[in-house]
Amino acid sequence: MGITYREAKRILSKQDEARDVINSYRGMETLGKRLQLRSNKELILKLFEIEEDESVVEVFSHLKALYEEQWGDAEVTAPPEVPGELKEDTKEDKSTAPGATKKSKVDTTSSIPASAVS
Repeated sequence: MGITYREAKRILSKQDEARDVINSYRGMETLGKRLQLRSNKELILKLFEIEEDESVVEVFSHLKALYEEQWGDAEVTAPPEVPGELKEDTKEDKSTAPGATKKSKVDTTSSIPASAVS
């Protein structure tokens, strides 16, 4: 046996904690599909549409703090031609161009009104 009883108890406790965290997110993983949206990006835009402006600012401040590198990338990227219109990658694009990012390969388009996101 490689671990002690106390280590095993600690590991089991962490597993229980991890299981609780995963279970708390389980409903959110399928929320977009249940709302018949194509992607999580569409879900995020829909959620911004129903929130008041102060809430959007608060969420953006959290996003900026949590994803600082991606935030910087977004700031130097040109704004979309049509705000609220999302462009999605297809699986073929990802497999044919190794190293391609979502910013560089675009195929499918879907529209969402962006009344609250401006």
